Amino acid sequence: MHRFVNIIALTALVVTLGTGLWQDWGLFTTMKRMILSYLGFFFLGGILTLAVLSVPLFENDAPEISKKKTKTG
Repeated sequence: MHRFVNIIALTALVVTLGTGLWQDWGLFTTMKRMILSYLGFFFLGGILTLAVLSVPLFENDAPEISKKKTKTG
């Protein structure tokens, strides 16, 4: 999961670099936006990964205890 989140964040960084080159942004503006896009996608992906992995903790799958029926009589 960590590798997938890192690949998505690096893809966002490369897209931001391509956009900066295409729109002729300055060096510092491009670098700032690249860092922000990488960190934003990395932390957002990490939070969503934690949310997905914590779903089984909230499911109510407690084993039921079967009670033995006793005969009266």
